[in-house]
Parts: sequence; structure tokens; C-alpha cells
Amino acid sequence: MDRKEFIKKVRKLRVPNFLFNLDGVVRDDERFCLVKVGEKWNVYYSERGCKTTNEFFDTESDALNYIIKRFSE
Repeated sequence: MDRKEFIKKVRKLRVPNFLFNLDGVVRDDERFCLVKVGEKWNVYYSERGCKTTNEFFDTESDALNYIIKRFSE
């Protein structure tokens, strides 16, 4: 999955844009964030400045699929 497909899927799920951040900038607001760390893709949920979910993936596609899965739960 690429970012374009991701955006289509989150819109279909009616996920507000403020619940995710794909720009790689670390933020303190409550949302899922995607950051490239070396050769890995890090997905975490930021909550009050703490990472409550912190997963690493080999590909951006796997990371985006993980976020979609979390929104679908």
C-alpha cells in the first residue's frame, strides 16, 4: 500500500486527519505517527508525549497496513 491508497482507505473508514501523521515529524499530540528510522519504518501512537504503541516494519507499506488495521478494530 502506498500513501495515496492509505488516504483513500482512511477516508472510507471516516478517520479524521488529526488522528494520524505521515510527515515524519515527531509530535506530542494524540495520533498515530509514521517515522522512518534508519532503514525501518516506525509506527507509534503518541499520547501526551509518550509512545503507547511502538512497532517497527521493514517497508512503508507494512507500516501503513498496520495503521489501517488499528483504525479498523
